[in-house]
This record gives sequence, structure tokens and C-alpha cells, in this order.
Amino acid sequence: MASFEAYDPLTNRLDAISIQGTTGMSVDGGRESGEFEVTAEQRQVAYGLVDRRTEELRGLHITDPLDVTWNRDYPDEEGRKRHEFVLDHDEVWNHLEGNDWYPMEKAAEIITAYSDFPHGEVSPSMYYVMQDGQLNVVSTFIHVAGDDIELLDVVLIEDFTEHPPQQIARETNPVGETVLGYVPEPPMMQRPQITAPNGFHRIEKPDEIIEEAGWTVEWSGPRTVGAEVNASYNGTPVFEYIAPVSTSTGYALPERNGRNTFEFMFPTDEPVFSGELLYWDIHSPDFGGPGVLGKTDYPETPAHPQGFRLRTHFHTGAVPNARDFHSGHRFAPYNYYINYDFYEDGVFMPVWQRQGPGYVTEFETYRDQEYDGPTIFYVSKWVTRPTPGTTDGVETQIFGGSEWTTPETEFYLEGDEETLVRFRNPDGPESITLALDDLKEVVVVRPKEDEIGEAIRVLDSEAEFSFYHPAQYVDDEPIQGEEVLAWLLMEGRPDEVSHPSGITTYTRLGEFTLRGY
Repeated sequence: MASFEAYDPLTNRLDAISIQGTTGMSVDGGRESGEFEVTAEQRQVAYGLVDRRTEELRGLHITDPLDVTWNRDYPDEEGRKRHEFVLDHDEVWNHLEGNDWYPMEKAAEIITAYSDFPHGEVSPSMYYVMQDGQLNVVSTFIHVAGDDIELLDVVLIEDFTEHPPQQIARETNPVGETVLGYVPEPPMMQRPQITAPNGFHRIEKPDEIIEEAGWTVEWSGPRTVGAEVNASYNGTPVFEYIAPVSTSTGYALPERNGRNTFEFMFPTDEPVFSGELLYWDIHSPDFGGPGVLGKTDYPETPAHPQGFRLRTHFHTGAVPNARDFHSGHRFAPYNYYINYDFYEDGVFMPVWQRQGPGYVTEFETYRDQEYDGPTIFYVSKWVTRPTPGTTDGVETQIFGGSEWTTPETEFYLEGDEETLVRFRNPDGPESITLALDDLKEVVVVRPKEDEIGEAIRVLDSEAEFSFYHPAQYVDDEPIQGEEVLAWLLMEGRPDEVSHPSGITTYTRLGEFTLRGY
């Protein structure tokens, strides 16, 4: 009926896979009380170990059926008012009346741009409902700015992903006899970390200061911008600050026509999105955690030096412990691995991995409007404060393929395979070089208290509502010999992979290389 999938590549050839699902849903409570006790009935998890090269099953365990219960309610009087307004519309209530249902309250207008409305004005309001033995969603968007609420859109969603695993399974005819009972059970440490134990996260919180592979990494948070990291190498400062400040998730876009992400997504230079729906996702436990999962050590191999990964995970819109999300009740919420990789040869790699359905099915299948560009488009936006051997200011340079240049003022730069950006210690040998390609951009600006990067998302509401793209902060401020913020923007189009709505992990990564340390 519904499912949640997770995938972890454990080695160069062994993959850990899990699929969670439920066969029913019941709800106690309802509209009058505004309180809902939701039970996902007969939830099971299948854990598998698969040899990627031979496609052979190396391990298998299927849990016993288990009922999982969680509570939903209207968060406050404003939330109740919004739901009552939506439920008073026949095009919504006719789907729910007489069925088991419950609301999903995101109160997400702070991060949502929809149609011609900027963020701050529109919020989603969704209702999970059992209809004829199937779990569906009534997806709505409401205008919440001003004194009156307005219902903008209603769509009934029957498939949460483009390729539902349960449908694939029903259509598969196994060849030969089953091997169930003859395959060893995958040990706990070889199950995907976001689905163990009992279908939830396996969290092994690392020390807040990690000293390994020549690096000293200190992390804190997450607050609202993911885990915030300070890093030094061989006892010398590298980054005063690293944070994955925002992920832009856009749906139903126009043709790009060679434009950079700023012109493509915000052609009017204001927080009104060029497509149909955009979220500036927030990476914090309060908005969907759990945040830091643990540390993964990388042994030295012929392909790479020794290193380690600080691993974090965020599932936008899920409740604490993700009982709904991990039971397959995950329409619209999607999830990210956001990782920080450090290697002994002085390389730091920020890694963004996307899983989960999002709204891709709704905007690809259930809506009538036409659009010429991608169904779904991501930009992972990281902020770094580079400190190459000094905290007093840096020299910033650009390599365009033939020579290094020194820009005098703040800049926004599109990447290609030859472009490099370098931050140098004006009084020493240390430097940090960022390699770009045609899926990366860089914004370099001076830190300012009223701009996101220095200002913290959500905690500074004025800065949050004004924020739409780091390039908006570029002006004529001088940067040479000054402290700077370097934004790395990594774009992704998961609709290009084979199963864009959840089964395939989409990965983007950056690479910073140290010299003179």
C-alpha cells in the first residue's frame, strides 16, 4: 500500500537495501476533536544485502508484522483554523468523509513559494486517507497571507512515487525456487542506517571533536542549517565555518535556455519562483531530523587515501522518529544525506544525496498544466568561511582556464570543467582551491549580519523572508584581504535518473583541495 526505501553502498560491490511498508491504516479521532491517533497496520521491513556486480542476494531478513502508532493533531488555533477552512470545501471533504484520514500540518509558508506567490504567503495542507483499501493523499495549497485564507489548489494523489515498489513486486514472476531461509540475516551494522533498528534510524553520535587523518573537525548543531563544522588541518585553520544552509527543491520549471540558477529560478530578482512550487528546505531536527547519524571511517585503498565522513540525515516534514515517514506515509516529504568527507591528503568533499519522492509524481502525472523544463530541480547550497592558515582575511583568485585573476569585489561565478576558485593566505603558503564544473556555481561575498550565511535561517525572520538565492547578496563590496563567505551551489536533476521518485539515490559532491599545509 505504501513504502519507504533506503540504500547504502557498503563496499565497492556490496549494497545494503531496505524496503518498509504497511498493509493498512486505521485512525482514532477526527475533525471534531482535532486529534488523530494513527496506526500503520502490519508494517514490515525487508533488509537485503545485494552483490552489485552479480545481482545475487547475500543476506535477507524480513521482520514480523508490527502495528506502529503515532499522534497527529492541530498544532495551534491557527492550524485548526486553516484545516477547518480547507475541510469545509466539498472537493476536499468528499474524499475524507466516511473514511479513515488524518492531516499533515507543515506550516511551511516560511519556506514555500507557489505559483506567483513568494514564500511567506502559501502553505501546503495534506490529508492521508484510506480509500477502497488504498492509502491516498489529498494535496492542497492555501494562501495564508492577510486576513483571509484562500484555497488555491486540490489534487488527489494515488501513487506516492513514480515506480511504487509494491507494484513492481506484484508484477515480478520469480524464476526458480525461493532462497528464503538459506540466505544469512544481515547484521545490524550492515543494514541501512536510516532503517535500523525497527525501521527507524541507527544513530551512533560521534565525538563533537574528531581528530583523524590529519584533520581536527569540530561540529555542533544542527540548528536550522544542518551540522555546523569548524575544520583545521595539521594544526592550521582551514574553515571557520561549513554549513549546508539550504536546499532549493523546485517543481515544474520552464526551459532553462542556458541561464544560471539565479536567472533560471528567479528571473524577476525577487523571491517569486519561475516554476510552480519551490521549497527552501531547512536542515534541522525541528523541521525533520534527526541530523547527525555518526562517523564512517575510510581505510586507505589504491583509489583514495585514508579519511572519514561525518554523516547526517534530514527528512523534511517527518514527525519525530519518522513513524509516518518510515511506514510509507511519505508523499511530499523527501530525505537527504548531507555528508562531510575529509581525507588525509588535504581534500574536503561536501556531499549531498537525495532520496524520497517529493512532489515529483504530482507535478508529472496528476496536474494538467504544461511546462517546458525539468519536472524537478535541486540546488544544494553550502556556505563556507575559508581561513587558509589565517583568520584575518584572505586573497581570492579565479582560474578561468588559462590564467589566474584577482577580482576586486564580490562575485557570482558559473562553473565549467576548467574553472577554479582559490583562497590564499596573503602572508603564508596556505591555500584552499575549489574545483568547479558545469553543475556548480560559486558566490563570494563579505559576511553581513542581515544576510543569510551570517544571519541564521528562521531564527532571523527578516533575513529569512528576504532570502531567495545567494547571488542576491553580490554588490560592489571589496573582498581582497577581507573575510569572505564562499557559497558553493551544486545543482541536481533527479528526474534524469532511472527511478527519480525514491529508489535511486542522486548524489552531488564538491571538492576543496589544500596546498601549503
